[in-house]
This record gives sequence, structure tokens and C-alpha cells, in this order.
Amino acid sequence: MTMVNKQRKVQHLFLRAGFGESPLKVQQLTGKSRAELVQNLFIDSKPVNSLKELRNPVRGNEASNLKIALLILRSKEQVKSLNLAWLKKMANERAQLREKMTLFWHGHFATKIPFAYLMQVQNNTLREHALGSFRSLLHAIAKDPAMLIFLNNHQNRKRSPNENFARELMELFTLGEGRYSEKDIREAARAFTGWQVDKGGKFFFHSKRHDFGDKTVFGKTGDWNGDDIIDFILENPRTAEFITRKIYAYFVNKTANENHIQELSKTFFESDYNIQSLLEAIFLADWFYEPHNVGTKISSPIELIVRYRRLFNLQVKDEKLWLRVQKVLGQMVFNPPNVAGWSGGQTWIDSSSLLFRMNMAPVFFEYGRVPKWSNNQSDWSAIHPVFKNMDQKQLITNVLNHFLQTEASSKAGLIKNYLRDGSPKSAVIRTMMLPEFQLI
Repeated sequence: MTMVNKQRKVQHLFLRAGFGESPLKVQQLTGKSRAELVQNLFIDSKPVNSLKELRNPVRGNEASNLKIALLILRSKEQVKSLNLAWLKKMANERAQLREKMTLFWHGHFATKIPFAYLMQVQNNTLREHALGSFRSLLHAIAKDPAMLIFLNNHQNRKRSPNENFARELMELFTLGEGRYSEKDIREAARAFTGWQVDKGGKFFFHSKRHDFGDKTVFGKTGDWNGDDIIDFILENPRTAEFITRKIYAYFVNKTANENHIQELSKTFFESDYNIQSLLEAIFLADWFYEPHNVGTKISSPIELIVRYRRLFNLQVKDEKLWLRVQKVLGQMVFNPPNVAGWSGGQTWIDSSSLLFRMNMAPVFFEYGRVPKWSNNQSDWSAIHPVFKNMDQKQLITNVLNHFLQTEASSKAGLIKNYLRDGSPKSAVIRTMMLPEFQLI
């Protein structure tokens, strides 16, 4: 089995824990120890810088029915601006790991409602708790206005309980399918009655709509409320395993190593769901950098777009172009396909989307005989210095090693045959046109 060299290990860490770094930055980081690199990731991501694209449209007042209707009508365009603002934040933010985890939780707690400001509120809640306590995050998201509206908990009342939120809480957010009974769902739904969103867009507890009777959930009987149910769920080690398995698939490999899962989930549970402790255990582990975990994940559309923007500080004349790219590639933030989020993995790739991905570099950088998105601006200052004063063979070898996470020597001849000139830019663009560039 081919060993993974230090440079590629550094690239692996920053592609998985963030959105990738430039060759110049990787060159500067390669001399640091793994422990130092991981520590710095968390230091850089300690600040919580909220997304502030949209102002609160009601600002503490209650909105009339007409105002709510107008907000819904305006929401579609506002969500687009929110999308672009977060995309820019992911590309420019120093807190790369926090943004990557915010993206993970955005897919985990997938939500879509026609109130853009409330989607921003939720996004900032996810960002605030992204690297902290999953216990705190779960309690916060259960009272998040966008989540309560999306899963119909505003319709959950004593005389007609709505089970949507209670069901998804257990099935998709914590325990996983088959680890609860239908009675647990029914009784838990009663505990969440009265959890409402007021006309100011805030969570409030409507006591007259809450069922104060005894409920039996997971074999425990009492006058439970929603917070009690969440705590019962967190008492079950299966919750730690479920979240660990999902994080492992996102950061390491969709094919789980059961020994690693059991060890990590035990650590996660015993830390009282400390997300940073779980991620540190992953990023510091030798197995995280083994060949079968490197270059085996297909970039999500958002990961790919943000990688382009970070590598080249890529600016386009019309920012809405990024919305069209997301739509073609199959992932638009703030617009998940359903409550289960995006499936990921091989679902990102089909014949048309792969062709589009492979043509992004020549289109963006106006290279070759392809339709151009004109007036784009890019900065190659973090690319060229790494590859200067190299003969063609050295250039191709080094470009392949910096831009591909898979064994690349077999591609050298192909790159050489299609180079327009001997420049680093030409070699980089041809490398980014390879299918292997899609693997991180």
C-alpha cells in the first residue's frame, strides 16, 4: 500500500477540516507537527462571527398577518443573498473548521422555510454551537423558530398532538431508525406541545396548549416536557454512536471502521457530547491519514466552490453565478431537498455534473475552447511561487501532488500532452480538469 507523504497529509487535514489551503500555505505548514496543526485549527475557529446579512424585519414587535405575507414574498430573494453571504464567509473566514462544522450541522438539521431572517438565526445558532456541546446544540435547535415551523410544532397542541418534530428528533437527529417505539414518538410529541413561535419570530411556551399529563417515554413516566425528552435521548449511548457515525462519514470515510466508531462514540459520550473532543480524536489519529481515507471523498458542490474561491480568491462579475453553479451541481445552502438533508457521496456525481465540474477551471480562467464566464478575477500569487524555476517534469509532478489527493504519477503524461504552454497556470488548470480533482 502506498504511503501518504507529509505534504499530502497536511492537505488532507485542511481539505477535510476546512475547504483546503493554497500550495504556498501548505508549504509553510508542512514543517509543523500534527498536534500543532490540529491545535491551531481550533484556535483559529474559536471566535464566533455571526452571519449578519439580514436585519430583523420585526425588531421585537409582533408582525401582522399582512406583514408575514410580505415577508414570505420577499423571502425567496433574501435567501439568495443569505446564500451568497455564507458562501463568501466560508471562503474568507479564518475559522475554517467552525464554518465546515456549521455546514455539517446545516445538513444534519436540514431546514427550509419561507422566512429568510429565521434561517439566518438558525445558521448562527449552528455556528455558535458548532464546536461546543452537542447537548447544548440539541436543546437550542429544539427551540429554534425555523425548526419548529419547518416540522410543524407550531401545530402541536394538547388536543391534537403533531408528531413530526418528535419523530425527526429521534429518527434523523439523535437515535436513528429502529431505536425507539411508536409509543415513544406519540408520548414525546405530547411533551413538546405548546412549544410555539410568536409573531415576533421568537420561541415561546404556550402553557394553555401544553399537555401537563403524565407521559411514558423510554419506559419513564412523569409530567415530562420537551427538555426532559431531549435529556432522556442524550442519556442513551446510542445517540453518541449515531452522531459519531455521521461525523465519521463526513470527515473520514463513508465506509465505517466499527472499531473506530465504538472507540470514538465512547469518548464522545463520556465527554458529555463535547464536539471538539470528538474531532480532536479523529484529526490526531494515525488512521485518519491512512491511504484508504485520503482522496476517497467526493467533494460536495459547496466544498468544491469554496475551494475554488479560497485557492484563487476567485471573484465573478455577477455573484448570482454562484447560485447557478450550486443549482447545476445539486446543492444549494438554505435549500435542502428534504428533512434528511443531502445524501452526499456518489449522489453528487452523474455524467452531466461531472462534465460540468471538469470544465469549471477552463471556464473560470478562460482557458481553451470552452464557453467563458467573462470578467472573472483570480489571484495566483499563492500558486506561482511554489512552482517557479522548475522544468516541465518537475512542474507537472509537483502540481499533481499539490492538487490531487490520489496517486497521480500515471497522469503526468496526460497533463504533458495537453499543456498549452509550460506555465504553472496551464499545468494547474489541466490538473483541475481531471476527475481525480473531485476527490478530497
